[in-house]
Amino acid sequence: MPNRPIDELKSMIGRSEDIVDEMRIEAGKVTEFAHALGCEDPVHYEQDAAQSAGLQSIPAPITFLRTSVFPRYRREGPDHDPVFDLGFDKRREVHGEHSFRFERPIYVGDTLSASATLVDVYQRESSGEGVLTFAVQEIKYRDEDGETVATERMTVIEVPTTDEDEGGR
Repeated sequence: MPNRPIDELKSMIGRSEDIVDEMRIEAGKVTEFAHALGCEDPVHYEQDAAQSAGLQSIPAPITFLRTSVFPRYRREGPDHDPVFDLGFDKRREVHGEHSFRFERPIYVGDTLSASATLVDVYQRESSGEGVLTFAVQEIKYRDEDGETVATERMTVIEVPTTDEDEGGR
């Protein structure tokens, strides 16, 4: 069970918070990220290749937006939870479903801001092991003009406490 009662978590549904300010999409960071993914497509490295492919600039790989939770972009600083403080035990928190919807590519040169909204919280019984708590969060990324360029939706799950968590075997 989370540190917060389920009713308190449910009362947070619909709450939005600004979580990212001035996330500059930099060529060097896009290159590093694309290399880390093993992406060989030259559109992620070369302006000419991107333009030849009909793009206005070098696009960031689609999962690049996850770097928005890195400490350098967090509005509240590195010790603050990157999205919502749900009271989940970080040792028992797992990543659930995750999706991105793009209105347009994210390009080198963009500067993004983001706000997160808690869209749902619910619990389900786990096959005899206890209760799973689910929190669905949506992050909207906006460009310098305030236009939404992408929406990220993710589910965070807190799994039940096990005997090992309690010091037993």
